[in-house]
Amino acid sequence: MSALSIVFLAKLLGSLLAGPIVLSRSDIDEDYYDEAPAELEGRSDWLGLFVTDGGSRLDPTRVDFVPRQDGAVTVFRLVTDPPNAELLFSDVRPLSAGTVTTVVRWPVGLRPQQPHTELRIGTRSYEIQLQASDPHLCDALITLSHRNTRQKLYEPGQSGFACDEPHFDILWAGDLDRDGKLDLLVTFSSKYSYYPRQLFLSSSSRPEDLVSEVARYERFAQ
Repeated sequence: MSALSIVFLAKLLGSLLAGPIVLSRSDIDEDYYDEAPAELEGRSDWLGLFVTDGGSRLDPTRVDFVPRQDGAVTVFRLVTDPPNAELLFSDVRPLSAGTVTTVVRWPVGLRPQQPHTELRIGTRSYEIQLQASDPHLCDALITLSHRNTRQKLYEPGQSGFACDEPHFDILWAGDLDRDGKLDLLVTFSSKYSYYPRQLFLSSSSRPEDLVSEVARYERFAQ
């Protein structure tokens, strides 16, 4: 088997093993050095979220990694067709093309100075709350509440890293699966350099919960 074939198979296997993936706006705009991420290449089932003055839509999207030289380094840039996708989803089975709802388009940070935020989908009101007694947020607990239901979205030790400048951000919120309930894309991390993208959908949740994680993408600061 040629070296080229081995590289191709490795990238294909990486994409297959990665499972459902979600990319945020910053992942799409990121420069990838030396090589395109193997877990993102070889996928042809992308859906892109496009937000305009007329509303939000999920549409089939082509994703390419375009190389350029920066001195001796090759830099890859993710390009979408149609252009300007805000989020990208691959192999997230509950999602399909069509009109969706966006409530939060820009990141909202959960901090001691702003420990909670209220989100509305139609007549439904939700609250996401950060609770912590430690000034460094090492004991942070994040919950999602609606009426009499309260669900833990993050608790200490969940990310698998020791506490080191935690950061908690709501990257997007709205209704992607068209059930009239809240869906979320978040990064909840106990480590400053770890940026997991976690997609929570309401239609995949257990009866006692509000949402369930259906896709993620593991990112570390370059």
